[in-house]
Amino acid sequence: MVADRPHEADPVSAFSGSSHARVQERWLEQAAKKEAARTGDSEDSVVACYRQRLHQGEPLQYVLGTWQFRWLDLQVDRRALIPRPETELLVDLVVSEIADAGSARVLEFGTGTGAIAASLASEVPSLYVVATDSSQDALALAAENIDQLGLDQRVELRRGHWWEAVEPHERFAIICSNPPYVSDDEWLELETGVRDWEPREALVAGPSGLECYQVIFERAVRHLDGERGAVIVEIGAEQGPDVVDIARSASFGAAIIRQDLTGRDRFVVARR
Repeated sequence: MVADRPHEADPVSAFSGSSHARVQERWLEQAAKKEAARTGDSEDSVVACYRQRLHQGEPLQYVLGTWQFRWLDLQVDRRALIPRPETELLVDLVVSEIADAGSARVLEFGTGTGAIAASLASEVPSLYVVATDSSQDALALAAENIDQLGLDQRVELRRGHWWEAVEPHERFAIICSNPPYVSDDEWLELETGVRDWEPREALVAGPSGLECYQVIFERAVRHLDGERGAVIVEIGAEQGPDVVDIARSASFGAAIIRQDLTGRDRFVVARR
């Protein structure tokens, strides 16, 4: 079902009509004021540029250049996927899973903007997060966010394709990811605001949309620390049973589907 795949999140969807336009305009003006102070350009010219970019279909988040994820203001641009509100719940799941663990190491695959890693490190001071991505551009953006937030001592960024970025001896309390889960065919049906602007490699997994889960779970067990280790992944609304089967086939004795705030299947939590 393509309608539930990553979509062009409308950040002012709670408003309608003229209210929608006023909220968006206020955000543009606030961003333009900062940009004008930085560059010396007039606020009117910056706003005009922003409006033109929106008219061309560019997502509002990219136009503004910053966006909020949980309690953090992050830099966002075309180097990485725009963080979605539903992904904030993945952070909640990780935090609840390690509530009694004390200090712990967490591995995140596909960090993008660094939103998940930064949120975990900022909200749980005892955590050390290893965050990976195969894209050098995405890692550069994540590094900007991590440095800006003062989290560079507790978030380690690594470049690599999945397990290539992880040493054989390394163990983690939690392995988490919001991986690509759109199939090749579904990519063609995504909204143009997503397909034309956000990085394809951050969205598309392959012919079935399940390829990344197979890679993650294939080696996850050997990299979990202790008997309570868990893998937590975001999924498409119709992928739950398939991802549960993948986890169980990889020696995870317990794998459950968790819903997002709209009641749709959104995550799988797998434990040994």
